[in-house]
Amino acid sequence: MGDFLIYTAKVAAALVVFYLFFRLLLSRETFHRLNRIALICGLVISFALPLCVITVNITVDPQRIPSAPDPLNINLVDADWRVTVLFGVFILGAIATLARLAIAYCRVHKMIKDGEKHPQPDGKIVVVINNPEEEEYRSPSSWMGYIFLCREDFLSAEATGLYSSPAYIHEAAHSDLHHSIDLMFIDLCSLFQWFNPAIWLLRRELTTIHEYEADKAVLDKGFNPKDYQLLLVRKAMSEAGYSVANNLNHSALKSRIDMMLRQPSRNRRALRLLILIPLVCIGLAMNAQKVYHDRQDKPFFIVGDNENVFLRVDGKEFDKKHMDEIDPSNIESITVNKDGKGGGTIDIYLKNE
Repeated sequence: MGDFLIYTAKVAAALVVFYLFFRLLLSRETFHRLNRIALICGLVISFALPLCVITVNITVDPQRIPSAPDPLNINLVDADWRVTVLFGVFILGAIATLARLAIAYCRVHKMIKDGEKHPQPDGKIVVVINNPEEEEYRSPSSWMGYIFLCREDFLSAEATGLYSSPAYIHEAAHSDLHHSIDLMFIDLCSLFQWFNPAIWLLRRELTTIHEYEADKAVLDKGFNPKDYQLLLVRKAMSEAGYSVANNLNHSALKSRIDMMLRQPSRNRRALRLLILIPLVCIGLAMNAQKVYHDRQDKPFFIVGDNENVFLRVDGKEFDKKHMDEIDPSNIESITVNKDGKGGGTIDIYLKNE
């Protein structure tokens, strides 16, 4: 439990650093696909980095081997009790987060089950929601290959041509770009980092990038930017009900409109991603582990001139002249069996690799 909590704390620290890096240097740039890849890779690196432990072997004199004093002088029993409590709190938070996500996914499944389905030639399925009295159903949204529209939006889109509707184009872009998979991945990460504000801020950044990509898909179809922005403002009056689904009404509306008006970022600004390299190196260095070896570790004492002393390594006879070939750190145990006549056997057992 203790090792798992230490690992979780290291992941949390890595996520905080990565979020600050992303927010300060990349979030306002217009290369959305690159930002999306960088954010997903940053999540993977944050979870993998604490597992990459570099071991540095240092050989010193016995009297110079540093000790590891406990400055807090914590009693081991108390420490175990605290670790158990912390682990219990972590598990409860993870269960609560899982329950919240399960409810949200069940609600999406219910929308698919109860809605009026209209398969489309492009492989997507438009699900018409028949709950006009509930505001949360009025905002277009999508999940995987399903596009949710209220009946008013569906009839309006059919009148002008479904494939010419900005609402359909927007949600179809979410589906084509597999944004739902991104959300599932970061939701899985949140189960292990539910206590960390950085994971929720990164999720918000990811959903914002999704909206930027979908907005660009609409504008690339030739839709008038001003008309589309007015549509966004009008749809903002509706309430988006499902956080696990992509939706046209997104909380970062002002950021989306600003991004549409922003000049494309210069390609050289993408080089800011290279800052991740020294950050990863610093993380590896901070996670490095030093192992100190006593210069007297090598069991030279068993190499003698007495021909009556036999050496066996893992049960097999071994020439004492080649003792230097045995790595001391790989020795599990040494057993000396004397025969009372100045001879005997020395058994060395190596660790299983």
